[in-house]
Amino acid sequence: MTRVTTKFLITLFITLVCGVFPYGDAYAQATPKKRVLVLNSYHKGLSWTDNIVAGIETVLKSEGEGKGIELYYEYMDTKRYYDERYFQKLYETLAEKYRRERFDVVIVTDNDAFDFVRKHYNQGPFRSLPVVFCGINNYKDSMLAGFNRFTGVVEDTDVKSTIEIALKLHPKAAQIVVVGDKTTTGIAMKNEVLEVMPHFEGRIKFVFLEDFDIDELLTKVRDLPRDSIILLTVVNRDRTGNFFAYEESLDLIYQAAKVPIYSFWDFYLNGGIVGGMLTSAFQQGKSAAGMALRILRGEDVSTIPVVKKSPNLYMFDYRELARFGIKPSALPAESIIINKPDTFYSRYKNIILVSSATIFVLSLVIIVLLVNISLRKRYETALKDSEEKYRDLYDHAPDMYHSINEKGIIIDCNETEAKMLGYRKEEIIGRPIADFLTEESRKTYEKEFSTLKDHRELFGLEREFVRKDGTTFPAALNVFVELDENGELIRTKTIGRDMTERKRVEMALRRSREELRSLSAHIQSAREEERGHIAREIHDELGQILSKLKLDIAWLKKRLSLDQTQLAEKSDKMSGLVDSTIRTVQRISSELRPAVLDYLGLPAAIEWQAKEFKEQTGIGCAISIDPDLAVPDQDVSIAVFRIFQETLTNIIRHSKASRVDVQLKKEESMLMLEIRDNGAGIPQEKVSNHASFGLMGMKERARFLGGSVTVAGAPGKGTTVTVKIPLDHKENG
Repeated sequence: MTRVTTKFLITLFITLVCGVFPYGDAYAQATPKKRVLVLNSYHKGLSWTDNIVAGIETVLKSEGEGKGIELYYEYMDTKRYYDERYFQKLYETLAEKYRRERFDVVIVTDNDAFDFVRKHYNQGPFRSLPVVFCGINNYKDSMLAGFNRFTGVVEDTDVKSTIEIALKLHPKAAQIVVVGDKTTTGIAMKNEVLEVMPHFEGRIKFVFLEDFDIDELLTKVRDLPRDSIILLTVVNRDRTGNFFAYEESLDLIYQAAKVPIYSFWDFYLNGGIVGGMLTSAFQQGKSAAGMALRILRGEDVSTIPVVKKSPNLYMFDYRELARFGIKPSALPAESIIINKPDTFYSRYKNIILVSSATIFVLSLVIIVLLVNISLRKRYETALKDSEEKYRDLYDHAPDMYHSINEKGIIIDCNETEAKMLGYRKEEIIGRPIADFLTEESRKTYEKEFSTLKDHRELFGLEREFVRKDGTTFPAALNVFVELDENGELIRTKTIGRDMTERKRVEMALRRSREELRSLSAHIQSAREEERGHIAREIHDELGQILSKLKLDIAWLKKRLSLDQTQLAEKSDKMSGLVDSTIRTVQRISSELRPAVLDYLGLPAAIEWQAKEFKEQTGIGCAISIDPDLAVPDQDVSIAVFRIFQETLTNIIRHSKASRVDVQLKKEESMLMLEIRDNGAGIPQEKVSNHASFGLMGMKERARFLGGSVTVAGAPGKGTTVTVKIPLDHKENG
């Protein structure tokens, strides 16, 4: 190490120790910011490094993020200083400098810094920190063996694509001269060239210029034959230790070279290279900073994969293309070309295009205006007529119409609504809709208004409106809701219809139904009374006559002589006919009104009817009657019995059942009769069929007593009829 180097390190160490450490603790305690250390392999002022730093700052110093992040920069300067003693002193300096600091993440740029941090990772300021790298040449996954808190962006220079485009643009080239130094980057780039050389075997010759002082290099470049292509990697240091910035070394080589120069990095562009598939230092830094930001936000570094593909682009310098007679059309379609000639057209291209387009458009406008002028009056007249028709339809529509805004204020209404309310339109618009509602409707409106924006359409809302004279009228409203892009209410469009006449008709219809139901109940009651009267008349009067007739026939038969056999036979036939007639009278009397219903009550009548049903049809009938069931009053008993009879009749006609289960019981305050068969099952459409007068009669009987009849069937599983009637029934008129 030279005296200059030693002096530099000592001065740097003393300055850092004396100037920073006294304030370190106070600063750390004064700010809660996240700390990011950026360790650069090279020095500030080197375009590659400066562009990486610019990319990092684009992300980490952006508005919002930058307020919570503090960046620390270190430059290893390995283009100038690179021996092991220097690296050791540099580590000791950083360790002392950041003895009391704790970073949240470390960003390392290029291979020297990457190797430096890996070597000292388990000690000093780098201990166990998340590390994000970028600009790494010749990356292999094995480099991170044992380092599970490392991730980053690989500097993936596309050497093969650059050579291929150079050979395409210079088909007569005989050799590619690879120019590079012995720095870490230079050696890495040579290795990348060596890896792709087999792809070009037999097509081109490769020559390497690498161990040189600058004067020797320039002489060799100056003497290159015309069929050569220079492939410039990096020239930052020559054999004698002289340092050159990227731009400086390129400028020297460009002045000496008479052949095209190609490279892999965008910082060479605009300095003399023709172009190539170029790697961007700015994008490298930007991508690495993005990963660091994810870590600062709490993401685990081990879950962030290494980016192994750089966002490289074909980029070319127009001046160099022209110098070597290369047409831009020969370049890949996605290529970027800089320094295009500043012709009058290119300089004023936008103005020329805009002016031409403007002239063309104005010409068209003039033509269109000339045509439209003749049509405008006709359109205006038609529009005026249309507006008048719309306003006439709007204001004189049979229904009321209004709009309210998000505050419930009326912003528009038609003349129909104004007349219905007894106001002028000017007296309505601008007032809250609640001013025109009854107290009850106002409460409903205030409760539901906040939920209007959750609906697009609401139909059939009912409100009670108050006229100016204090009278009220009901209205049915259909509301259409208009929302903005954020889902907030802009206004409603409401159509309302006066429901006064409809309510009157509904009330009249309800009264009519009640009257019909009362009439039906009266008819049923009168019918039952008449049937009972007829049954008693038949049983008492006709039964007595038949009984007397039978006695007379028996008396007559006893007085016949033994030789009057023909008369004896006739009297026997007459007696049998009388017996048959008596049975018929008893059957008719029972069908009209079973005496058991009147004298023994509903349970006995149900049992008797079930027995008759079984004897007539052969269908099994199981009866279950609650023994604690009190005998209901006559109205309930008759209604339930008649429903039971109608149900059994339907079973005979339609069910094809082999068994019927009947249950009569008390369920809470209700008398319940359930008849279940195992037949075909009644279809749902027949249950709701208004032409099923038997079912309608059953339901009306129960409804008149405040009860209900439900019929449920399933195909192949039978039908169940359930009757429920309150034991303390009140006639439901």
